[in-house]
Amino acid sequence: MKLPLSRLLLVAAALIALMTIGAAGYRIWSRPLHLRVAAGPQSGADAKLLTAFNRVLDITQAGVRLDVVPTAGIHASNQLLEKGDVDMAVVRLDDPLPARAGVVALLRTNLLIAVAPARLKLDSLSDVKGKRIGLVSRSPLDQPGFQRILDTLGIKPTDVHLDIVSARDVGNLTRNGRIDVVVILGAPSDPEVQAVVNAVAGARKNPPTILSVDLGDVDQSTPSGSVEKISDNAFPRLGIPDDEVDTVGVKTALVANSASSGPLRDRTYNNAIKELTRSLIERHGELAREVPLASLISAPDKDDDSRFPIHAGTNDYLDDTDTSWATLFSDQIWNVVLIGGLASSIFAAAGSFLTKGASDPLLEMLARLKEITERAEAATDPADAAALSRELRELSFEMTQVSYERRSGYEEFAPLQLAWESAREAIAALRTGHPLQASDTIANGAAPSVRNDHQERRGVTDQGFPTEVVR
Repeated sequence: MKLPLSRLLLVAAALIALMTIGAAGYRIWSRPLHLRVAAGPQSGADAKLLTAFNRVLDITQAGVRLDVVPTAGIHASNQLLEKGDVDMAVVRLDDPLPARAGVVALLRTNLLIAVAPARLKLDSLSDVKGKRIGLVSRSPLDQPGFQRILDTLGIKPTDVHLDIVSARDVGNLTRNGRIDVVVILGAPSDPEVQAVVNAVAGARKNPPTILSVDLGDVDQSTPSGSVEKISDNAFPRLGIPDDEVDTVGVKTALVANSASSGPLRDRTYNNAIKELTRSLIERHGELAREVPLASLISAPDKDDDSRFPIHAGTNDYLDDTDTSWATLFSDQIWNVVLIGGLASSIFAAAGSFLTKGASDPLLEMLARLKEITERAEAATDPADAAALSRELRELSFEMTQVSYERRSGYEEFAPLQLAWESAREAIAALRTGHPLQASDTIANGAAPSVRNDHQERRGVTDQGFPTEVVR
């Protein structure tokens, strides 16, 4: 079957165009989603952590990326989140969350660490009445938060002398007695916290004391806080404390708005948050090699959902403890089915277009058989039968080849068999000098009546092609 060159070129051009469009669509479809996350300050641990995490997402070819937006600090980050200028932010949970925000992951717990020189013989923060307290404030939230804790302990602002001090001045202030107690809020493993505690006047033989903080029912007194413990030898340089010390803490978390700040559908956005949560929780050990504080990352507790709402995407991750293969790859399966169905339709349409108007070899053979029959009926000279017989023989070989190539059954070739029989009978009648009339042929619907010993010797059957071609 020959096809016009113009039609082949047209189909080839259409397929190339479709492949180009498909490749472009796949590139766009597989492009990772970029989420804007506020973290600050730019040189701080949170910004470094998220920058390192984004590199991990890139290396693992995750479907989401982070664009870090530097801010002045965690309070400023929370403000950007509330305005909707960013999708996510690193915040502290004693700073009220925006109404539409939910927790994605807990980055660390900031403990209240109060340290006093050993000479003062203080054991608890409740003993600081009349003392001079130096607060190393690293966030606008530190002073009001510490003031609330003092209020809970029954210590009024007039009972103490509270100053904001710099971390680099702690050593001098405690050695000369201008500060009795140093307070800092942070994770004990934070290098800045370690430096402040180590700077308090004292030595390893007579180290400073870590004061305990006992607020009783912390959920009632400080709803955003939690009861925590400072582990023994948390500050190994001084070997303190020698036993666990009670204190309170407040968590720093990565939170996200419930809807994207960009043109993303909720499901796409939540799936991105789910994948991000999974990567952050399951790969925080890798991050800790670059940013040690990453070792403190943990998933939010669903029991605390009433205190701190959990993001829908993170909830999906927390509920996804026993995911089936079909559920995990449902989107990919649907995309494969969709693209596969579209490709099948395109190829089917292309095949239909290519074969549209093309001649059917069976119809061509039927037409040739009809022509041979008509010529045999119209001929009067028996000598013409030899030429017609050769044509019929050649046509028989072609019919056999087409039947083999198409693996056709009897039903498909039955019309050709009837036409062939008609042509054979017409040629046989011409050879004997008794040409058939058109009304007597199989081609016109009537079975021929010419059956003689000569035909029987030729091996002609009533049901199929002859065993020997008519000569």
